[in-house]
Amino acid sequence: MTVKRLLLNFGSRSVDFRIGADALGEFGRIARVVVGRPQRAFLIWDSSVEDELKTRIERQLIDAEFCLASWTAPIEEEALASAACETLFGELARAGITADDVIVGVGRTQVTSLAAFAGKFWCGGTACVLVPTCLEGMVTAATVADPLAIAGTDGRVLLAPEPNMVFCDIDLIDGPADPAGSVYLVGAAITESRRAWERLKEAAPRLGRGEAAALVDAICNAQTARRMVVSAVNPSARHALSFGVTTARALRSCLSGKQGGEAPWWQLLAEGMRFEARLATEVGAFPVDEVFTLDDCFEDLGIPELAFALDRDAFLTALTAENARWANRLLFALPKAFGSIRLSNVDEEVLARHAEAYLASRAELVS
Repeated sequence: MTVKRLLLNFGSRSVDFRIGADALGEFGRIARVVVGRPQRAFLIWDSSVEDELKTRIERQLIDAEFCLASWTAPIEEEALASAACETLFGELARAGITADDVIVGVGRTQVTSLAAFAGKFWCGGTACVLVPTCLEGMVTAATVADPLAIAGTDGRVLLAPEPNMVFCDIDLIDGPADPAGSVYLVGAAITESRRAWERLKEAAPRLGRGEAAALVDAICNAQTARRMVVSAVNPSARHALSFGVTTARALRSCLSGKQGGEAPWWQLLAEGMRFEARLATEVGAFPVDEVFTLDDCFEDLGIPELAFALDRDAFLTALTAENARWANRLLFALPKAFGSIRLSNVDEEVLARHAEAYLASRAELVS
């Protein structure tokens, strides 16, 4: 399998995106392009990165004439806490990193997000290269970063990442596709076009089995779709990646401490897409048949329906409350058609009716 290269153009900047088997084969030689004359490279490691991968990347950078310094980020969500950010900036200062050097983030989404954050702020902007090691990161790293985990902000401290390069070595994904990444592939396909959706539906069984060629194609297609959303001129169109998010946040709030409350974000997001797709059949012109096809696609990708029991009024209250943290109006990012997701107002009666039907279907799954 050859390494594919995409140049994602965001107007004033671009991201050199590379993906394939052994995409890291010439990592050092290619990464030096972002700085011209190599001086220092600062590596931010995920604690889950294996020593073999660390050694491989370090040797390539040394061969490219970089002097190395490194730091291992705290585990998972703690990597984006304010304490971790403060520690990282201190390490960058001690290593003498300047705007002429490069910051390299290797690991899961929390670590690549932290590296993108550091690259944007250190010295007013330092070259940044990301090496995501999970499917979720490979889909999202070029366009969206996780929020900083600052107390009392409820995930609202967000930053648009601006990496210079993203390297996705598909050999780092072992086994069936991770549902945490697959759910973003679904959202991207619906965002782009009917043709993209048809391609994903056909590929879903192969993606579920973790076939490398199918994963590479789907990830590349997702980059195109997500780039179009992030760089859209229409403010409403820029919310297309929020499809399912409003409902997911409400479910997380309602289910905290209850049955289903330990569900991961990707499963809540899938539930949000399922519910909001049903709203879209009445509010927009989303085909009813495609709602059931969406359910089948999630099943092929190993994303099960979530079983829980929840009062309708509590759910509706949570939708309003969680949305109020982010916007002054209750609007859902709904697909009016494939390739057209826009912020839409939903009549209270329509919302209540769909909420009651949706919650009843989930209560039936509770054993």
